[in-house]
Amino acid sequence: MKRGHSSLISRLSRRLILLQVLALTLVVVIVAIPEPDRRGIYELDEAVLAKIAENLQADGARLYLSPGSAFLAEMSATPGFWFMVGDSAGRRVEYGPIPQGVHALFSDVGAVVDVEAYWEPGRPDSGMIGARQSSAVGPVSILTGGGPTLSPVIGRLKDINPYYLTVLAVVTTVVALGIPWLLRRDLEGVSRVAEEAARIDINQPGTRLTESNVPPELQAMVGAMNAALSRFDEGLERRKRFLATAAHELRTPVAILMLRIEQLPEGPEKRRLTLDVARLSALANQLLDLERLDDDTSVHHWLDLADLVREAVTEIAPLAIATRADLSLDVPQQPVGILGDRQAIQRVVINLVQNAIAHGGDGVSIEVDVRAPATVVVSDSGPGIAVADRVQIFEPFFRRSEARGSGLGLHLVQQIVNRHGGSIAVGDSADGGAEFVLRFPLADRDAAAQQMV
Repeated sequence: MKRGHSSLISRLSRRLILLQVLALTLVVVIVAIPEPDRRGIYELDEAVLAKIAENLQADGARLYLSPGSAFLAEMSATPGFWFMVGDSAGRRVEYGPIPQGVHALFSDVGAVVDVEAYWEPGRPDSGMIGARQSSAVGPVSILTGGGPTLSPVIGRLKDINPYYLTVLAVVTTVVALGIPWLLRRDLEGVSRVAEEAARIDINQPGTRLTESNVPPELQAMVGAMNAALSRFDEGLERRKRFLATAAHELRTPVAILMLRIEQLPEGPEKRRLTLDVARLSALANQLLDLERLDDDTSVHHWLDLADLVREAVTEIAPLAIATRADLSLDVPQQPVGILGDRQAIQRVVINLVQNAIAHGGDGVSIEVDVRAPATVVVSDSGPGIAVADRVQIFEPFFRRSEARGSGLGLHLVQQIVNRHGGSIAVGDSADGGAEFVLRFPLADRDAAAQQMV
């Protein structure tokens, strides 16, 4: 499964937000901490005070630590560790090598509320901390030193003012919301160019990407894309001119060739030559039809579908006669109104009949019917079209393996029908051949006349 790639805005937003948060956090850690003069000093771990209080016991007028206390066993590994504990009743307990002067300074240890002092910077064993703690024997005051220490960084982190943490949270939120918004705003031109590029249609030349509001780093790429579109339009125009010129140049020699074939005596060879020249003539007409479809400048008028189908069948009838095809026509007497291009719809009928003649075989029967409402059915008694090919036959240049022709006829038929708001379907005829059903929107003559005014 192919992994999806996040957008440029998403990637930039994540990276910029992360960078901003790291920078802000670093500022808080370095600057927004009380007592900056303690930079670089290892601090005593105040968690020791709570552990001492947890292990206190009392026996009348005496305080002591629990015998065999795991805490004392742990502290015995620190030779310089000491503490003094006292309460309001005058009870006290001491442990370890208490520094000189501490007894004199804190003779009433039970009155201590909060103490933190270091008399030799850089030496945690030359300092002490103290605080009032709750214990199983009641409130006590504890002084201690020489115990576990915190690194300068950890010691500073625990003293961060909560105010700065609140500021950090607010600024982080603003950054997380503001950076994506600013990026989307600054890259709005890029998003618009991407949408324009997605809407490029090769059948609609002249499309260009907007270069305004695009970052300078991308303007060169957009300009190169526009230059490529210009070259593509020029190549497309040259191709169209070539096809139109080639089609016009082919029509005259094809007409002369057809006249000469008509002078030949009747026989299988004449019929084969007639079909071959008819295919060549159809190719020239299809090239012209391609040009007309690309230009799409035709104006739709109200038309009698029955009348224009009759004209189309009359035009193709000589080919049917020359190839011994049995061509029949069934149209209603009353008009069947549609809006469309007369020449284009006639080409649809001619292409379908010619396709039936080319692929139906010798003596093929072809029926052309106009039915209500605005439906044309062209069916034949030929080999038909396989179900697997019924979608592909409308693709340009598609040909079945045994088929002859350019592969453009049915594609043009579908394009013309679709541009008239109609539909085309293919199925099996009653004789086992192919049946094409064309449906056009019905149009009222008076309403169409008012619409054209």
